[in-house]
Amino acid sequence: MIGSPRPSRRHLRPIRRRAAGVILTALALVAAGNGSAGAAGTRPASTAPGAVASPTVSGPVTAGVHGFPFTASSVDLRSHGYAEQEYFFSGTARAFTSDVPLTSDGRWQVREGATAPYKSRMLVRAPMDPKRFNGTVVVEWLNVSAGRDIDVDWDFGYNQLLRDGYAYVGVTAQTVGLNALLAWDPARYGSLNIPSDDYSYDIFSQAGQALRSNGPRSPLRDLRARHLIADGESQSAGRLTTYVNAVAPSAKVYDGYLIHSNGATGALLSGTLRPPTPTLLRTDLARPVLNFETETDVLAHLPARQPDDGYHRLWEAAGTAHVDNDVLTLMGYQGHRQTPQSADPSCTASRNTAPQSYLFDAAYAALRAWVRSDRPPPIAPRMRINAEGTDVARDAFGNGLGGIRLPHLEVPTATLTGTGNGPADTNPISAFCRLFGTTTPFDAATLARLYPTHAAYVRAFGAATRKLAAQGFLLPSGAQAALFTAEQAPVPGD
Repeated sequence: MIGSPRPSRRHLRPIRRRAAGVILTALALVAAGNGSAGAAGTRPASTAPGAVASPTVSGPVTAGVHGFPFTASSVDLRSHGYAEQEYFFSGTARAFTSDVPLTSDGRWQVREGATAPYKSRMLVRAPMDPKRFNGTVVVEWLNVSAGRDIDVDWDFGYNQLLRDGYAYVGVTAQTVGLNALLAWDPARYGSLNIPSDDYSYDIFSQAGQALRSNGPRSPLRDLRARHLIADGESQSAGRLTTYVNAVAPSAKVYDGYLIHSNGATGALLSGTLRPPTPTLLRTDLARPVLNFETETDVLAHLPARQPDDGYHRLWEAAGTAHVDNDVLTLMGYQGHRQTPQSADPSCTASRNTAPQSYLFDAAYAALRAWVRSDRPPPIAPRMRINAEGTDVARDAFGNGLGGIRLPHLEVPTATLTGTGNGPADTNPISAFCRLFGTTTPFDAATLARLYPTHAAYVRAFGAATRKLAAQGFLLPSGAQAALFTAEQAPVPGD
């Protein structure tokens, strides 16, 4: 690491803390890995997409020179009764194409294209005691915006996953991620191959199909999956948008979708076949889709904002950032453990500290309830946009208006934005700072004016916390953590 100490593992238990160190990674809204290297394999087929093949699974994988898998969890799993294992899966993957232009409504009619052999990997984090497993598996399309696999939504939501007994699986679906594996540990990963990103959608389907199998060859071993939730953030959210519109109607592998921080356009389908802007999510899938947008992403996603319906919810979270300080801490540990010489980004402002994880935990729980018992999540208010259309509308403190509102915005002690940050040097890694948002604490005079006593602050914060919980956007665990933070806060200060 350059210029900062490595975080200790004892600081990486499921308790959200202020960020203690950062790394080279964050996720671009439209980033590397969305492209395709061009199809390889047989001539295109003329038939419509059919059933998803079951891949060959091998593992757990133990080979290699590092003694642990790439993208190994930053969280101490064993202290929570969880284990992490890596598996390889392989088979023949299909590309998909369309004979007509892709339309904004997402109701695409695609057909199978070329086929090619592949071999990829998945990381499985699951309860060691089968009795703790709640039957739901979150399958994350690992993000490759920083040139390697990152388990972003695990970092955002691991508290809820560990607390409620989910299994989690991270899937390498794209060539950028695979190439990083080959460079990092050829002894472990040298047999892997993804011909191009054209095959990523079917590879992701086959990963889910493997998880639905039972028996000793299943990556879940003794656990029986009852529901699979597909998940992806930022660049991976763009891939999932295209997956939902093109592949999901025929694949029918996943029971629900969590699309986190996508922009207004889906990813390439294959070759140069690009969706239009905006790319809406098709409304005839009959599978629940929860679209979660941070404040950073609201303007970029705005052209694709669509009404809620029986199978779609859009949550826009005010005051949150595409990548926040808590998540950067976990990424920091992971990145420097894998590549100790990696550098940290240098930003012009303090990064966003709004606890997005509280809302993301609620999103996981709400989507699981929707998938299991057909109880849709609450409808969320949209964030307000300024008259010029250049930013979200803001209050006198500079905090965004509308959307889902953490108590940290309703009873503020700082200005929390999803934008306004930037690189402080020319290091390419620092370019990601634009996704980190900002935190600008109020001065002592402002705090004293707003909250004459600490008790007054805690009362107001508690009321805002209870309101958010009653609306269905905050779990009891999040409410408890938020109230504890408020009680310990030095407000109004000396």
